[in-house]
Amino acid sequence: MIDVTVNAGAVQLSGAIFDERERQAAIVAAENVAGVKAVRDNLFCAGPLSVVLVS
Repeated sequence: MIDVTVNAGAVQLSGAIFDERERQAAIVAAENVAGVKAVRDNLFCAGPLSVVLVS
């Protein structure tokens, strides 16, 4: 449920995560891609009841 947009080496992460470890993993994964110059974190941590709303 993470959307990734790239423009001129700038990565934008948006969407829902359910654990802060997911946020860190997504950021590290994006930072380690060749050519990435910046990563913008627009992720939000969804609560357990949010799954019902998105599914």
